[in-house]
Amino acid sequence: MNSLELIDHKEQLKIQAESILTGAEKESRKLTDDESANYNKLIEEIEKADEELRQINNTIQIDNNNKQLRKMEKFSLIKAINCVANNMPLDERSAEVVNAGMIEMRKSGLSFNGQIQLPVEERADVQATVATAGMEAVAEDKLNILEPLRANLVMA
Repeated sequence: MNSLELIDHKEQLKIQAESILTGAEKESRKLTDDESANYNKLIEEIEKADEELRQINNTIQIDNNNKQLRKMEKFSLIKAINCVANNMPLDERSAEVVNAGMIEMRKSGLSFNGQIQLPVEERADVQATVATAGMEAVAEDKLNILEPLRANLVMA
């Protein structure tokens, strides 16, 4: 199973476990022995799925061409700023994000300066099709990452 399938499987297990608990709560009773056993089994499966997700996210995978794929870790802006401020090299994930930002800036024809460029993604409105009602516009928030930083005098 890949990570998306594992996440989906885990969510399905959580829904089943919650339905067992809510069923007993609605009837104002304790769980029966069968319900308790099923609930415990679901919790164990959720924990196994969590462990598999941790293993997938923490391993470096090798594709068919023996190229090393990036380690699945989160980017930390604070860590990147700290590295730049202390003249230390950026870690692999931070370097990837900064390079993606530089490439995006070049593609858009914008000039940039500084050592950290963040990629910015903007999306258009999404149209959701409903069988009986036709096309519905789905609202979407577009947030600018730099404005809160400027507002807090982080980037003065």
